[in-house]
Amino acid sequence: MARMQEDTDPATGLNLAERIRRLADGRNKLDVAQFQFIGIHEIRQRYGSRWPDKRERVNEIVGDFISRRIAPNDVLIAAADGFLLVFGSRSGVSAERFAKHISSELNAFFLGEPDLDDLQVASQHFLMSLDEFVEAFSSVFTANARPPAETEEPAPPMGFTPVWNARSGALSAFFVTPVDPATGISLDWDRSSNRHADMDERKLKASEVAMRTLWATGGRAVVGVAVHVSTLGSQQNLTRIVQTMSGFDCRSARYRLLRVSCIEPGYPRIYLEDMMRALRPRAPNIALGLDWQDADLASALKFQPTAIGFTIPARTHDQPALRAEVHARIAAAVEQARSHGVSVGVEGDIHADQAMQFVQMGVSFICSPRIWPVRSMLTSAELWPVSRLAAMIPATDTDAA
Repeated sequence: MARMQEDTDPATGLNLAERIRRLADGRNKLDVAQFQFIGIHEIRQRYGSRWPDKRERVNEIVGDFISRRIAPNDVLIAAADGFLLVFGSRSGVSAERFAKHISSELNAFFLGEPDLDDLQVASQHFLMSLDEFVEAFSSVFTANARPPAETEEPAPPMGFTPVWNARSGALSAFFVTPVDPATGISLDWDRSSNRHADMDERKLKASEVAMRTLWATGGRAVVGVAVHVSTLGSQQNLTRIVQTMSGFDCRSARYRLLRVSCIEPGYPRIYLEDMMRALRPRAPNIALGLDWQDADLASALKFQPTAIGFTIPARTHDQPALRAEVHARIAAAVEQARSHGVSVGVEGDIHADQAMQFVQMGVSFICSPRIWPVRSMLTSAELWPVSRLAAMIPATDTDAA
């Protein structure tokens, strides 16, 4: 299946310009379709500072949508406010009709998604020589070029964030976490960086090394890796993740947990289904990291994940109204998940008293660096009874009385 191309194709080692030249294969003319968003200036103004995040999500959806419908020898390229499709399988009227059909399908899809229904895409078909293509779209090649390796920041070291199993009263799982080398504090990489695929692959490799090292000493623990949903939404990167895991020791698969992280409300469930189908042969335990405001849990629960998880906003502890709303939604999610046999977990800067409330709701897993700090190495699972959590809660005047 064809996919959106980066500056270099890992399968052939060819850069984008060379891929286009070979695609021409001696032809004098190339058939090119340009997909652009209509009224993009007004949309940018409407979203303001939120537009970069919105644009990233829209580009992921549109790129995946188109790439699922094109031929293996077509090339899809992310361009300014849209995409270019260079045809290797169609020409002339056939290419023009196909481009119009894709834009029509995309617009119908947007109308069915409440948070995307203000978007519209128009397509244009061009017949041009290779020189004309390079001249017209040369900026695309620059935009797709990666910075030289020497200019990239050094990769951060990895730590391990404990996850408390409230049911068994134990720290039984540890998530691989990039940390600040100076402070040892975890980096919120999922929300602060766009280079998710590279980091996700690094975390997976680090998890396998750590697990094998622990097993060699006779220790056991569940090792978790959060993989960003944008990584898995790209067929190229999904294949990359599956290939990375293919070299892992299959005997330890039941001790491995993958969490598909940062799934926004309204994210197409059919894409989640495709991801889980591809990952399950290598990782039978898959959790879904959902937004606490996601109103459609049922469609995610039907995939039978090992667990669903929610990130608790940092300001929750100091804002009673928000705290009450978050807790009500989590309590409802626990009830809904229980009927499907799925566990619920929460993570974030959670205080001990808030963690105890989650325990009372029936939350199974809690991850809070405030309570259980990030560790520099993977350790075996250990008992950590709920009584220790209760002892951390400050006594109130009422309790003292």
